[in-house]
Parts: sequence; structure tokens; C-alpha cells
Amino acid sequence: MSIDEAEVRRTSADVLRIAGIHDGHTWAETDVHRMIDEAEPEAAMNRALRLLGHRERSSTELTGRLAEDGYPDHVIDSVTTRLADYGYLDDSRFAGEYVRSKRASGWGRRRIAKGLSERGVDPDISSQLLDSHLPEDSEIDRACEAIHGLDVCDRKGFAKGLRRLVSRGFSYEVAQAALHRQKQDAQDLG
Repeated sequence: MSIDEAEVRRTSADVLRIAGIHDGHTWAETDVHRMIDEAEPEAAMNRALRLLGHRERSSTELTGRLAEDGYPDHVIDSVTTRLADYGYLDDSRFAGEYVRSKRASGWGRRRIAKGLSERGVDPDISSQLLDSHLPEDSEIDRACEAIHGLDVCDRKGFAKGLRRLVSRGFSYEVAQAALHRQKQDAQDLG
């Protein structure tokens, strides 16, 4: 839809649908802005609830998605504040689920910490969760679990195990220690 010599305004297609704005009709610019202003909060809340219904999200993730959809900052702030007040948006709960999920997938502490940071989780929350769910002194044990069943006694298997562990976010030192332990255990059994 184009409006000649009018201020260009970005918004979501959902807003236009709710407001009843579509091609083929002519409105005064002030009416269009009023219609959009009235429809944006409802459309943004509906979109946010759909996103949260799919999976838990951090405040930063949800804010980013709503901004990508074209909602203005003041509407996003209002929606995220309401959702947090209702308990639907909780960075601590999101971070806890994220840590448990990625730990179960065999990710290392560094990769999980990076993921939390990329999703805008407060560093204090991240640190507490990582310390409680992934203590640093358990990293070698967890790395051994991630390569369980892999033959690491030859150079090729060792290199494959190293790549696997480093790509999952284990430090090089932890990966090497786990591989050496796994190799020693295999030799002791053999």
C-alpha cells in the first residue's frame, strides 16, 4: 500500500489486518496512523504469545522478533513488561530450560555460556545456572560421556573425538583430558 506524499511507517502485516487496512481503499493519513496505533498493541501481544507458545524465549529474543516484525519500541516495551508481570516471560526460567536442554544434548559449558550471552541473559543469572548445573570440575566427565563408544585409541579416532568435543563447546584442554582418559580406560580394558 502506498500513500502519496505521506510519512512512511513500518508495522506488522498483522496490524494492517486487525485495523482493516488493505489495498484498494483510501484513508486520510491521520486515520491510518490512528488505526495502526489502536491495532498495534493487540497484534504485538498476539504475536508475542504465539512465539512464547512455541518455546520459551528470553526478553532479548522476544524483543528482537517483535522489532523484526515492525512493531515500534514503545509497543514492544509495553508488551514485554505485561508478559513479564503475568509470568509468561522470565529470563531465569528461560535460561534454566536452555541450560538443561543443551546439557542433555551434550554441549559443553563454554558453548552454553555463549548461547545464553547471545540470547541476552544477564551474566549473573548465567553464571549461577552454569555453576549449579555444570560445575567446571564435572566438564571432563561430561566430555567423556559425549565421546562414549568412540574408539579414540588411534590417531584418526582421537582427532574425531577432539573435533566433536570442541565443536560442542568443551575447551581444548578438557577435550584432550577426556580423550586421554577414554584412551587409557580402553587400554586398561584391552
